[in-house]
Amino acid sequence: MKKLINFSFSLIFVSLLISILPTNTYGQKGLDGEETSQPKKTPPKKPVGKGFDDSATTNSKTKTAGKSLDDEATIVSKPERVEIKPKIETVIRVNPTPEKAPPSARKEKDRRVEKPAEPAKPQQETDVGSDYPEMVIIPSGTFMMGSKEGQENENPVHEVFLSSFEISKHEITNHQFRNFIKATKYKTTAEEDSSAQIWTSYAIFGRARYPVVYITYADALAYCKWLSSTTKQTYRLPSEAEWEYAARGGTKDQPYPWGKNIEISYANYAPDDSRKAYGEPILDYLKPVGSYEPNGFGIYDVIGNVAEWCFDGFKSDYYKESPKENPICPDQGNARVVRGGGWMNTTSFFSLSFRKNHPGAYKSSSLGFRVVRVIKVTENSPVASSKENQTKETSSNNQTKETKETKDAKETKVSNQ
Repeated sequence: MKKLINFSFSLIFVSLLISILPTNTYGQKGLDGEETSQPKKTPPKKPVGKGFDDSATTNSKTKTAGKSLDDEATIVSKPERVEIKPKIETVIRVNPTPEKAPPSARKEKDRRVEKPAEPAKPQQETDVGSDYPEMVIIPSGTFMMGSKEGQENENPVHEVFLSSFEISKHEITNHQFRNFIKATKYKTTAEEDSSAQIWTSYAIFGRARYPVVYITYADALAYCKWLSSTTKQTYRLPSEAEWEYAARGGTKDQPYPWGKNIEISYANYAPDDSRKAYGEPILDYLKPVGSYEPNGFGIYDVIGNVAEWCFDGFKSDYYKESPKENPICPDQGNARVVRGGGWMNTTSFFSLSFRKNHPGAYKSSSLGFRVVRVIKVTENSPVASSKENQTKETSSNNQTKETKETKDAKETKVSNQ
Protein backbone atom coordinates (compact mmCIF):
# COMPACT_ATOMS: atom_id res chain seq x y z
CA MET A 1 0.00 0.00 0.00
CA LYS A 2 2.78 2.33 0.90
CA LYS A 3 4.59 1.52 -2.36
CA LEU A 4 1.46 2.26 -4.35
CA ILE A 5 1.05 5.65 -2.76
CA ASN A 6 4.68 6.57 -3.51
CA PHE A 7 4.29 5.48 -7.14
CA SER A 8 1.18 7.63 -7.54
CA PHE A 9 2.94 10.73 -6.22
CA SER A 10 5.86 10.14 -8.59
CA LEU A 11 3.53 9.80 -11.52
CA ILE A 12 1.74 13.03 -10.61
CA PHE A 13 5.06 14.87 -10.25
CA VAL A 14 6.28 13.75 -13.64
CA SER A 15 3.05 14.81 -15.30
CA LEU A 16 3.23 18.27 -13.77
CA LEU A 17 6.87 18.60 -14.81
CA ILE A 18 6.13 17.69 -18.40
CA SER A 19 3.27 20.17 -18.60
CA ILE A 20 5.44 23.13 -17.67
CA LEU A 21 8.35 22.35 -20.02
CA PRO A 22 8.65 24.98 -22.89
CA THR A 23 8.63 23.97 -26.48
CA ASN A 24 11.91 24.35 -28.45
CA THR A 25 12.67 27.27 -30.77
CA TYR A 26 11.77 25.29 -33.86
CA GLY A 27 7.95 25.03 -33.16
CA GLN A 28 7.82 21.39 -32.16
CA LYS A 29 4.77 20.14 -30.28
CA GLY A 30 4.85 19.74 -26.57
CA LEU A 31 4.69 16.50 -24.78
CA ASP A 32 0.85 16.85 -24.60
CA GLY A 33 0.59 17.17 -28.41
CA GLU A 34 -0.48 20.80 -28.52
CA GLU A 35 1.12 23.27 -30.95
CA THR A 36 3.13 25.92 -29.20
CA SER A 37 3.74 29.39 -30.56
CA GLN A 38 7.19 30.12 -32.02
CA PRO A 39 9.05 32.70 -29.99
CA LYS A 40 10.57 35.77 -31.57
CA LYS A 41 13.77 34.83 -33.24
CA THR A 42 16.92 36.72 -32.40
CA PRO A 43 19.76 36.98 -34.95
CA PRO A 44 22.05 34.11 -34.24
CA LYS A 45 25.58 34.91 -33.25
CA LYS A 46 28.33 33.88 -35.57
CA PRO A 47 29.24 30.45 -34.42
CA VAL A 48 32.68 30.06 -33.19
CA GLY A 49 32.61 26.37 -33.16
CA LYS A 50 30.56 23.41 -32.23
CA GLY A 51 29.98 23.12 -28.53
CA PHE A 52 29.69 19.89 -26.64
CA ASP A 53 25.96 20.54 -26.07
CA ASP A 54 25.21 22.11 -29.47
CA SER A 55 24.41 20.24 -32.63
CA ALA A 56 25.11 23.25 -34.90
CA THR A 57 28.06 22.97 -37.28
CA THR A 58 30.19 25.75 -38.83
CA ASN A 59 32.33 26.07 -41.91
CA SER A 60 35.41 26.96 -39.88
CA LYS A 61 37.44 24.27 -38.27
CA THR A 62 37.51 25.05 -34.59
CA LYS A 63 39.37 23.00 -32.10
CA THR A 64 38.04 23.28 -28.55
CA ALA A 65 39.55 22.17 -25.35
CA GLY A 66 38.10 22.11 -21.88
CA LYS A 67 34.55 23.07 -20.88
CA SER A 68 31.62 24.04 -23.10
CA LEU A 69 31.25 27.55 -24.46
CA ASP A 70 28.69 28.65 -21.89
CA ASP A 71 30.94 27.50 -19.10
CA GLU A 72 33.76 29.88 -20.32
CA ALA A 73 35.84 27.13 -21.81
CA THR A 74 39.27 28.02 -23.25
CA ILE A 75 39.28 27.95 -27.04
CA VAL A 76 42.30 27.26 -29.09
CA SER A 77 41.47 28.17 -32.66
CA LYS A 78 43.51 27.72 -35.82
CA PRO A 79 43.49 31.13 -37.48
CA GLU A 80 41.99 31.46 -40.87
CA ARG A 81 44.45 31.75 -43.78
CA VAL A 82 44.76 35.36 -44.79
CA GLU A 83 46.27 36.20 -48.13
CA ILE A 84 48.72 39.08 -47.85
CA LYS A 85 49.64 40.89 -51.01
CA PRO A 86 53.32 41.82 -51.32
CA LYS A 87 54.14 45.44 -50.66
CA ILE A 88 55.25 47.21 -53.80
CA GLU A 89 58.17 49.61 -53.29
CA THR A 90 59.60 52.05 -55.80
CA VAL A 91 63.38 51.91 -55.86
CA ILE A 92 65.42 54.48 -57.74
CA ARG A 93 68.90 53.19 -58.55
CA VAL A 94 71.68 55.74 -59.10
CA ASN A 95 74.11 53.21 -60.46
CA PRO A 96 73.24 49.85 -61.97
CA THR A 97 73.61 46.99 -59.56
CA PRO A 98 76.45 44.78 -60.72
CA GLU A 99 75.36 41.33 -61.60
CA LYS A 100 76.89 38.49 -59.75
CA ALA A 101 79.35 36.56 -61.73
CA PRO A 102 78.49 32.94 -62.36
CA PRO A 103 80.20 30.44 -60.06
CA SER A 104 82.69 29.48 -62.73
CA ALA A 105 83.74 33.10 -63.25
CA ARG A 106 84.07 33.67 -59.51
CA LYS A 107 86.31 30.68 -59.17
CA GLU A 108 88.45 31.93 -62.03
CA LYS A 109 88.69 35.36 -60.36
CA ASP A 110 89.69 33.75 -57.07
CA ARG A 111 92.43 31.87 -58.82
CA ARG A 112 93.71 35.10 -60.32
CA VAL A 113 93.80 36.81 -56.91
CA GLU A 114 95.71 33.95 -55.39
CA LYS A 115 98.41 34.36 -58.03
CA PRO A 116 101.22 36.56 -56.61
CA ALA A 117 101.38 39.99 -58.17
CA GLU A 118 104.51 41.08 -60.02
CA PRO A 119 106.58 43.69 -58.17
CA ALA A 120 106.03 47.24 -59.42
CA LYS A 121 108.87 48.76 -61.36
CA PRO A 122 110.40 51.78 -59.59
CA GLN A 123 109.64 55.10 -61.17
CA GLN A 124 112.48 57.09 -62.60
CA GLU A 125 112.59 60.82 -62.99
CA THR A 126 113.06 62.13 -66.47
CA ASP A 127 113.98 65.72 -65.55
CA VAL A 128 117.01 65.30 -63.31
CA GLY A 129 119.28 67.94 -64.81
CA SER A 130 123.00 67.45 -65.33
CA ASP A 131 124.98 64.84 -63.39
CA TYR A 132 127.70 67.38 -62.64
CA PRO A 133 127.42 71.12 -62.00
CA GLU A 134 127.36 73.34 -65.07
CA MET A 135 130.05 75.97 -64.76
CA VAL A 136 130.10 79.62 -65.79
CA ILE A 137 133.36 81.43 -66.56
CA ILE A 138 133.90 84.60 -64.51
CA PRO A 139 136.57 86.85 -66.01
CA SER A 140 139.23 88.35 -63.82
CA GLY A 141 138.55 91.89 -62.70
CA THR A 142 138.33 94.46 -59.94
CA PHE A 143 135.26 95.47 -57.96
CA MET A 144 134.34 97.40 -54.83
CA MET A 145 133.48 94.93 -52.08
CA GLY A 146 131.16 95.81 -49.17
CA SER A 147 128.53 98.51 -48.65
CA LYS A 148 128.39 101.90 -46.94
CA GLU A 149 124.70 101.40 -46.14
CA GLY A 150 125.09 97.88 -44.80
CA GLN A 151 126.00 96.38 -41.44
CA GLU A 152 129.16 97.28 -39.63
CA ASN A 153 130.87 94.09 -40.79
CA GLU A 154 130.24 95.13 -44.43
CA ASN A 155 132.62 98.08 -43.99
CA PRO A 156 134.90 99.52 -45.05
CA VAL A 157 134.16 99.32 -48.75
CA HIS A 158 137.43 98.21 -50.37
CA GLU A 159 138.80 97.35 -53.78
CA VAL A 160 139.41 93.69 -54.59
CA PHE A 161 141.06 92.08 -57.61
CA LEU A 162 140.17 88.48 -58.51
CA SER A 163 141.75 86.12 -60.99
CA SER A 164 139.33 84.43 -63.33
CA PHE A 165 137.50 81.35 -62.07
CA GLU A 166 134.47 79.23 -62.84
CA ILE A 167 131.41 79.01 -60.63
CA SER A 168 128.45 76.67 -60.87
CA LYS A 169 125.47 78.10 -62.69
CA HIS A 170 123.10 76.64 -60.10
CA GLU A 171 123.20 75.53 -56.51
CA ILE A 172 124.14 71.86 -56.19
CA THR A 173 121.00 69.77 -56.71
CA ASN A 174 119.63 66.67 -55.03
CA HIS A 175 120.47 64.62 -58.12
CA GLN A 176 124.07 65.80 -58.23
CA PHE A 177 124.58 65.22 -54.52
CA ARG A 178 122.97 61.77 -54.80
CA ASN A 179 125.55 60.81 -57.43
CA PHE A 180 128.26 61.63 -54.89
CA ILE A 181 126.54 59.56 -52.18
CA LYS A 182 126.13 56.55 -54.50
CA ALA A 183 129.78 56.67 -55.54
CA THR A 184 131.27 57.08 -52.06
CA LYS A 185 128.65 55.76 -49.60
CA TYR A 186 129.26 58.98 -47.71
CA LYS A 187 127.06 59.74 -44.71
CA THR A 188 126.28 63.37 -44.01
CA THR A 189 126.83 64.93 -40.60
CA ALA A 190 123.08 64.83 -39.92
CA GLU A 191 122.95 61.12 -40.73
CA GLU A 192 125.94 60.38 -38.51
CA ASP A 193 124.17 62.21 -35.70
CA SER A 194 120.96 60.22 -36.34
CA SER A 195 119.11 63.47 -36.90
CA ALA A 196 115.47 63.38 -37.95
CA GLN A 197 116.19 66.13 -40.49
CA ILE A 198 118.53 64.96 -43.23
CA TRP A 199 119.01 65.75 -46.88
CA THR A 200 117.02 62.70 -48.06
CA SER A 201 113.96 64.02 -46.23
CA TYR A 202 113.61 66.57 -49.04
CA ALA A 203 115.34 64.72 -51.89
CA ILE A 204 112.13 62.88 -52.74
CA PHE A 205 110.76 61.74 -56.08
CA GLY A 206 110.08 64.64 -58.40
CA ARG A 207 112.62 66.94 -56.75
CA ALA A 208 115.85 65.94 -58.39
CA ARG A 209 116.45 69.50 -59.61
CA TYR A 210 115.82 71.13 -56.24
CA PRO A 211 118.81 72.42 -54.26
CA VAL A 212 120.16 69.96 -51.71
CA VAL A 213 119.64 71.10 -48.10
CA TYR A 214 120.64 70.05 -44.59
CA ILE A 215 124.27 70.06 -45.69
CA THR A 216 126.99 71.13 -43.28
CA TYR A 217 130.24 72.84 -44.21
CA ALA A 218 132.08 69.50 -43.93
CA ASP A 219 129.52 67.82 -46.22
CA ALA A 220 130.02 70.50 -48.85
CA LEU A 221 133.82 70.10 -48.68
CA ALA A 222 133.45 66.32 -49.05
CA TYR A 223 131.42 66.81 -52.23
CA CYS A 224 134.08 69.15 -53.64
CA LYS A 225 136.80 66.61 -52.87
CA TRP A 226 134.93 63.84 -54.67
CA LEU A 227 134.15 66.09 -57.64
CA SER A 228 137.83 67.03 -57.95
CA SER A 229 138.90 63.39 -57.85
CA THR A 230 136.27 62.33 -60.38
CA THR A 231 136.87 65.08 -62.93
CA LYS A 232 140.63 65.55 -62.37
CA GLN A 233 139.96 69.25 -61.86
CA THR A 234 140.20 71.39 -58.71
CA TYR A 235 136.85 72.21 -57.10
CA ARG A 236 136.15 73.99 -53.84
CA LEU A 237 133.64 76.30 -52.24
CA PRO A 238 133.74 79.91 -53.46
CA SER A 239 135.60 82.42 -51.35
CA GLU A 240 133.50 85.22 -49.93
CA ALA A 241 135.01 87.69 -52.40
CA GLU A 242 134.42 85.33 -55.36
CA TRP A 243 130.82 84.83 -54.31
CA GLU A 244 130.06 88.56 -54.10
CA TYR A 245 131.85 89.35 -57.34
CA ALA A 246 130.02 86.60 -59.23
CA ALA A 247 126.68 87.45 -57.60
CA ARG A 248 126.87 91.09 -58.64
CA GLY A 249 126.96 89.98 -62.27
CA GLY A 250 129.01 92.99 -63.38
CA THR A 251 126.84 95.58 -61.63
CA LYS A 252 128.13 98.34 -59.36
CA ASP A 253 126.77 100.23 -56.37
CA GLN A 254 123.41 98.44 -56.17
CA PRO A 255 122.10 96.08 -53.50
CA TYR A 256 120.61 93.44 -55.84
CA PRO A 257 121.71 91.87 -59.11
CA TRP A 258 118.73 93.42 -60.91
CA GLY A 259 118.77 96.89 -59.33
CA LYS A 260 117.84 98.75 -56.16
CA ASN A 261 114.47 97.13 -55.40
CA ILE A 262 113.39 93.57 -54.63
CA GLU A 263 110.11 91.93 -55.60
CA ILE A 264 108.70 88.45 -55.05
CA SER A 265 108.93 87.76 -58.78
CA TYR A 266 112.73 88.23 -58.68
CA ALA A 267 113.69 85.64 -56.06
CA ASN A 268 112.39 83.04 -53.62
CA TYR A 269 112.28 84.79 -50.26
CA ALA A 270 109.82 85.57 -47.44
CA PRO A 271 108.00 88.85 -48.11
CA ASP A 272 107.10 88.94 -44.40
CA ASP A 273 107.68 86.88 -41.25
CA SER A 274 105.04 84.27 -42.15
CA ARG A 275 107.57 81.64 -43.21
CA LYS A 276 109.22 79.72 -40.41
CA ALA A 277 112.25 77.45 -40.40
CA TYR A 278 110.45 74.55 -38.75
CA GLY A 279 106.92 73.21 -38.72
CA GLU A 280 106.13 74.56 -42.16
CA PRO A 281 105.65 72.81 -45.53
CA ILE A 282 109.27 73.26 -46.60
CA LEU A 283 108.76 71.39 -49.86
CA ASP A 284 106.14 73.95 -50.84
CA TYR A 285 108.60 76.80 -50.34
CA LEU A 286 111.68 75.36 -52.03
CA LYS A 287 111.83 75.77 -55.79
CA PRO A 288 113.81 74.04 -58.53
CA VAL A 289 117.09 75.67 -59.43
CA GLY A 290 116.79 78.17 -62.26
CA SER A 291 113.22 79.20 -61.42
CA TYR A 292 114.11 82.92 -61.70
CA GLU A 293 116.03 85.07 -64.12
CA PRO A 294 119.86 84.84 -64.00
CA ASN A 295 122.15 87.76 -63.28
CA GLY A 296 124.51 89.44 -65.71
CA PHE A 297 126.99 86.53 -65.62
CA GLY A 298 124.28 83.94 -66.26
CA ILE A 299 124.21 82.67 -62.65
CA TYR A 300 120.91 81.68 -61.05
CA ASP A 301 119.48 82.08 -57.54
CA VAL A 302 122.35 83.99 -55.97
CA ILE A 303 119.61 85.70 -54.00
CA GLY A 304 116.99 83.53 -52.31
CA ASN A 305 115.89 79.89 -52.44
CA VAL A 306 118.76 78.67 -50.26
CA ALA A 307 121.69 80.48 -48.67
CA GLU A 308 125.16 79.21 -49.60
CA TRP A 309 128.31 78.18 -47.75
CA CYS A 310 131.52 80.02 -48.60
CA PHE A 311 135.06 78.75 -48.13
CA ASP A 312 136.27 81.47 -45.74
CA GLY A 313 136.33 81.59 -42.00
CA PHE A 314 134.32 84.49 -40.62
CA LYS A 315 135.83 87.56 -39.00
CA SER A 316 133.58 90.57 -38.54
CA ASP A 317 136.32 93.18 -39.15
CA TYR A 318 138.23 91.23 -41.81
CA TYR A 319 137.64 93.95 -44.41
CA LYS A 320 139.98 96.23 -42.51
CA GLU A 321 142.90 93.87 -43.12
CA SER A 322 141.80 92.05 -46.25
CA PRO A 323 144.47 91.85 -48.99
CA LYS A 324 143.59 93.40 -52.32
CA GLU A 325 144.18 90.31 -54.50
CA ASN A 326 142.19 87.07 -54.14
CA PRO A 327 141.40 87.46 -50.42
CA ILE A 328 140.35 84.42 -48.37
CA CYS A 329 139.85 84.82 -44.63
CA PRO A 330 141.67 82.04 -42.74
CA ASP A 331 139.96 79.83 -40.15
CA GLN A 332 138.49 81.69 -37.21
CA GLY A 333 137.34 78.74 -35.16
CA ASN A 334 134.01 77.24 -36.12
CA ALA A 335 132.46 80.28 -37.76
CA ARG A 336 132.03 80.08 -41.55
CA VAL A 337 130.72 82.64 -44.00
CA VAL A 338 127.19 82.19 -45.40
CA ARG A 339 125.87 84.34 -48.25
CA GLY A 340 122.69 84.90 -50.25
CA GLY A 341 119.74 84.25 -47.91
CA GLY A 342 117.10 81.53 -48.26
CA TRP A 343 113.39 81.00 -48.79
CA MET A 344 112.54 81.71 -45.14
CA ASN A 345 114.57 84.94 -44.86
CA THR A 346 113.15 88.42 -45.24
CA THR A 347 114.59 91.13 -47.49
CA SER A 348 117.12 92.29 -44.91
CA PHE A 349 119.21 89.17 -45.67
CA PHE A 350 119.33 89.63 -49.41
CA SER A 351 121.64 92.47 -50.33
CA LEU A 352 124.70 91.37 -52.29
CA SER A 353 127.02 92.64 -49.56
CA PHE A 354 125.17 91.08 -46.61
CA ARG A 355 127.46 88.92 -44.47
CA LYS A 356 126.23 86.13 -42.25
CA ASN A 357 127.96 83.26 -40.49
CA HIS A 358 127.13 79.88 -38.98
CA PRO A 359 129.14 77.20 -37.19
CA GLY A 360 130.48 74.63 -39.62
CA ALA A 361 128.21 71.95 -38.16
CA TYR A 362 125.11 74.04 -38.77
CA LYS A 363 122.46 72.65 -41.15
CA SER A 364 119.16 74.06 -42.33
CA SER A 365 116.31 73.54 -44.75
CA SER A 366 117.27 76.86 -46.36
CA LEU A 367 121.03 76.33 -46.62
CA GLY A 368 122.91 74.71 -49.50
CA PHE A 369 125.98 75.48 -51.59
CA ARG A 370 127.50 75.97 -55.02
CA VAL A 371 131.07 75.26 -56.17
CA VAL A 372 134.01 76.95 -57.86
CA ARG A 373 136.48 75.39 -60.28
CA VAL A 374 139.95 76.78 -59.89
CA ILE A 375 141.61 77.78 -63.16
CA LYS A 376 145.35 77.30 -63.30
CA VAL A 377 147.54 80.09 -64.60
CA THR A 378 148.40 78.09 -67.72
CA GLU A 379 144.65 77.66 -68.37
CA ASN A 380 143.73 81.24 -67.60
CA SER A 381 141.59 81.46 -70.71
CA PRO A 382 138.48 83.15 -69.25
CA VAL A 383 140.17 86.56 -69.59
CA ALA A 384 140.78 85.80 -73.25
CA SER A 385 137.22 84.55 -73.70
CA SER A 386 135.80 88.07 -74.01
CA LYS A 387 135.71 89.66 -77.44
CA GLU A 388 138.22 92.33 -76.39
CA ASN A 389 140.70 89.76 -75.06
CA GLN A 390 140.19 87.49 -78.06
CA THR A 391 141.17 90.45 -80.28
CA LYS A 392 144.26 91.06 -78.15
CA GLU A 393 145.20 87.37 -78.30
CA THR A 394 144.73 87.29 -82.09
CA SER A 395 146.83 90.44 -82.47
CA SER A 396 149.58 88.95 -80.28
CA ASN A 397 149.59 85.74 -82.30
CA ASN A 398 149.79 87.70 -85.54
CA GLN A 399 152.77 89.70 -84.23
CA THR A 400 154.52 86.48 -83.22
CA LYS A 401 153.84 85.03 -86.67
CA GLU A 402 155.18 88.16 -88.42
CA THR A 403 158.32 88.15 -86.25
CA LYS A 404 159.00 84.49 -87.09
CA GLU A 405 158.42 85.08 -90.81
CA THR A 406 160.76 88.11 -90.76
CA LYS A 407 163.43 86.09 -88.94
CA ASP A 408 163.12 83.23 -91.42
CA ALA A 409 163.39 85.69 -94.35
CA LYS A 410 166.56 87.20 -92.90
CA GLU A 411 168.08 83.77 -92.35
CA THR A 412 167.25 82.81 -95.94
CA LYS A 413 168.84 86.05 -97.25
CA VAL A 414 172.07 85.47 -95.31
CA SER A 415 172.21 81.90 -96.56
CA ASN A 416 171.84 82.98 -100.13
CA GLN A 417 174.63 85.50 -99.78
